[in-house]
Amino acid sequence: MSGSERVPSHTAPTPGAELTGLLARHATAPGLQATAVPGLHLYRAHARSQPVHTVYTPSVCLVAQGRKLVQQGSASMAYGPDDLLLVSVSLPITAQILEASSECPHLALHVDLDPALIASLALESPAAPGAGGQSGLAVTALEPGVNDAVLRLVRLLDMPQHIPALAPLILRELSYLLLVGPEGGRLRAMVQTAGQTYRISTAIERLVREFDRPLRIEHLARDVHMSVSGFHHHFKTVTSLSPLQFQKRLRLQEARRLLLNGEADVTRAGALVGYDSPSQFSREYRRLFGASPRQDVSRWYGVDPSGEFPGSASPAGSAASA
Repeated sequence: MSGSERVPSHTAPTPGAELTGLLARHATAPGLQATAVPGLHLYRAHARSQPVHTVYTPSVCLVAQGRKLVQQGSASMAYGPDDLLLVSVSLPITAQILEASSECPHLALHVDLDPALIASLALESPAAPGAGGQSGLAVTALEPGVNDAVLRLVRLLDMPQHIPALAPLILRELSYLLLVGPEGGRLRAMVQTAGQTYRISTAIERLVREFDRPLRIEHLARDVHMSVSGFHHHFKTVTSLSPLQFQKRLRLQEARRLLLNGEADVTRAGALVGYDSPSQFSREYRRLFGASPRQDVSRWYGVDPSGEFPGSASPAGSAASA
């Protein structure tokens, strides 16, 4: 062998490269898809997206390839392959794919978090250092242990016979690592029944279920054993929104989903989500989405003048929490 010849390299792929390869094989079509692993969802996109308004539920989200922007209230956070997005309570979010192409698609995943499992582990595990739990959304550095657990979870897609036995163990390990990690305080606050975050989380779940009903702040505050002023303060700390703003986001996002999917006309969409006044519905819709309901539908299914965002992209909610 001459000195210029190289011995072929057979080194294993890096964890990041392996995860990207797994997602490229298993996320076969654009959009969000469930998998055989309970709670594991994969996402693929071939182009930058328009801002999508959706609701994130408690979960952990990773991007293997590409970059994504999420907005909660007035806060904006971008994350990519070296980051982790942690969602500790249900939140209305605006999400946008920033980097994606046919040659280099956006590849991501999210894993649902089980509050009952988090609560059980919180009793057994040491508290993470630092205060931790204010806002229900955080972007933090992806730790090697968490990355390894996620990678092993995704590997199960190639070994479906082992999913029933191994997936619960890996999900438990992942939840534990998150709980004792830098942002573990957010998860611990989510399940501590005497804490303010738990009470706000309980109110949020009720708002998500009953977003189309009249909102009585004093009733919500009373039901979670808080004063009205304390409820307002802690609700905004966790969600970056007032309770009324939170409800409006939920209503308008659902109305937009109905409109873009062709399930209702403008008048009916407003009524279905709880608006008695069509003019108020149109006014608040324009304020959030930048166009009237009819203009928004036309814009979505037309061609954007910039040519940057294809009008045929998936309707609201398709960005999901990956």
